[in-house]
Amino acid sequence: MYKQLLSIFLLAITGGLLFNLLHLPLPWTLGPLVITIVWKSALKKTVYWPKKLRNMGMVVLGYMMGSPFTPAVGHQVLQQLPHMLLMTTTLIVLCLATGYVSGRYTDVGLANSLIGSLPGGLSQMSVICEETKGTDVSVVTLMQTVRVITVIFVVPVLALHGITGQMTTAGARLVTPMGSDELPVLFFFLLTILGLIKLAKWIRLANVYVLVPVLGTALLVLAGIHAPVLPSPVIALAQIFVGIRMGSDVDFNSLTNWKTIAVVNLLTVLTVIGLLLGISYAFSLIYPMSFVTAFISMAPGGMSEMGLTALAANADLATVVAYQLFRLLFILLAGVPVTKWLILKTQLMRG
Repeated sequence: MYKQLLSIFLLAITGGLLFNLLHLPLPWTLGPLVITIVWKSALKKTVYWPKKLRNMGMVVLGYMMGSPFTPAVGHQVLQQLPHMLLMTTTLIVLCLATGYVSGRYTDVGLANSLIGSLPGGLSQMSVICEETKGTDVSVVTLMQTVRVITVIFVVPVLALHGITGQMTTAGARLVTPMGSDELPVLFFFLLTILGLIKLAKWIRLANVYVLVPVLGTALLVLAGIHAPVLPSPVIALAQIFVGIRMGSDVDFNSLTNWKTIAVVNLLTVLTVIGLLLGISYAFSLIYPMSFVTAFISMAPGGMSEMGLTALAANADLATVVAYQLFRLLFILLAGVPVTKWLILKTQLMRG
């Protein structure tokens, strides 16, 4: 068990170094992800990577994403709530429309196509589909996996090379070294985040390791407590921990028609990304934000991955994380119930 863990960890570091040498986007996330998929699927090797290690990485990345939320930024976010609602609703409508088309071509059923196309968290959508009649966990997981992988590959390339025309190392803007006197403050942040995670688990909130570190850090920063800057190796290690787990969760062997589902879903996700380019450009002309910030903010990817992309593209990190967090919360609180209602209504009409 521990030999498998050490093997995949060393391979993941190799993948990160390779992606870094090739100047590919998000090397310490995508490198470990790709090499884990190859190791598991192509070479048929067993991958052991506990969720606890992934969760440790998510805490670090969540802390990094929540640290830009100063009181001034919080005031700015409140002013942008109508924009967030409009952009989020636009994205959800696009994803559900293309998901409906995808379902028609792959014959996976309306419930699978709609839940599988919602731009929420991969693990969340998999759990939600277990509670929705007429869905298949394998189909939804495959569709969500294709969406996430496509977005975290394509969006950084477009943002870094197509829009900004430049790329920096993710985390390069966090260059001020952390002093030893800041360790007690960092320890306080860690204890607070872990305490809030325990509380969130007790009240049975979903996806606590994605939301709580960001919200907890943001609340402390908004309260006036300065968040110490993490060293770059710590951020890279956290990305490796997350990337390995993402790769280990990918399993194409349980579906006989997975190739058709994957290809059609890939095309629909690319269509959404292409449409978002035009829509985000229009938003950048109307609202006070740059093109690259609007595009990354609307991208239907993970909050951590899009936040790292924002860092590398010199976009407004606080705005990107705020929009991504708002989208995730909006989907959980409103998007999923409405989608399940649509599915139920359609099933009753057909029945």
